[in-house]
Amino acid sequence: MNMPSQLNISELEALILRSIDQRYQIQATRNLADYIFSNHLFQSFPPEFLDFSFQYRREIAGYLADEQHLAALREYCIRSTKAYTYQRNQFINFTQFYDELLSAQYLDFLSQLRVALEQSDTIEALAKAYSTVLQRHHQRLRLILSSYCLTYQPGDLQENSLLKTVPCAEYSPQFQARLLGLDETEWLDPILDIGCGQSGKLVKYLSEKGYTAIGLDRLGPPLPNFIQQNWFEFDYGVGQWGTIIAHQSFSTHFIHAHLHHPGNAEEFAKLYMRILSALRRGGTFCYAPGLPFVEHHLEKVAGYSISKTVIEADQILGIGEVFYSVKVRSLSLVKESRVRLQ
Repeated sequence: MNMPSQLNISELEALILRSIDQRYQIQATRNLADYIFSNHLFQSFPPEFLDFSFQYRREIAGYLADEQHLAALREYCIRSTKAYTYQRNQFINFTQFYDELLSAQYLDFLSQLRVALEQSDTIEALAKAYSTVLQRHHQRLRLILSSYCLTYQPGDLQENSLLKTVPCAEYSPQFQARLLGLDETEWLDPILDIGCGQSGKLVKYLSEKGYTAIGLDRLGPPLPNFIQQNWFEFDYGVGQWGTIIAHQSFSTHFIHAHLHHPGNAEEFAKLYMRILSALRRGGTFCYAPGLPFVEHHLEKVAGYSISKTVIEADQILGIGEVFYSVKVRSLSLVKESRVRLQ
């Protein structure tokens, strides 16, 4: 590929980001178990990346020397790594501790790349330096991921369920509304979509319809009306939302925690009550799949009405116990402290 002799900052940045995206695309068919047990497969780089790096080594080194550019690039790398990880197993959720580990590692990685670019006078020297830097980088990322998996599921790493592929998909707005049993008369502003996905299809659809809709997702799009944040860190407020929906997001993760991580399940139960407290009077929390071990307790609590709709696919999937959608309506403003789930 013929490259211009000079690039401005915007052009250089676009090429750097594209090269990062291409590295993840090259590894798109691999899973997290591959990353742990065949880490060497991730340590290579294509010839065109080497050519680009060598041709613009001084410009890239200068870009990495700028603190503002370095910080933005580090965040881009972290977000890309988390997206790659979450897309392969949606039940992985890096806490602030692991975010800090990733941040420190990418700062070191980018600093080492800068040194390699500054000190390599031949393309062969740069190739050798890149190999060393990438090997160290991926071995450290492997250690971070292994540590996370063993912390949340101790035992044989070979059998760790977090290394199995559990992807999350994004569905059309119409499908989500139909599955949740909602029609246009039931959308009450403002609307919060928990786990809106990287595209935020439902939020965009509702906004086009004239609703005030907000999407909450750790990988949500960097656009107005979207909040890129962990569900547990978000401030839902009290009596703030008319409709809160969670289509195969919050309750799916709650079920996983209930079955595999009882300690985490308690945190989900607390978050469930925070969500209910965030509803306006007459507001509705709509989610699927169902949470029978929660709804059993909530049905005994005054101030809420619960309706359930069986999803027809339950007979095919064989998970009829939880494969239904739920609408929890707040009949009055109930403070979080008044309700406890055992």
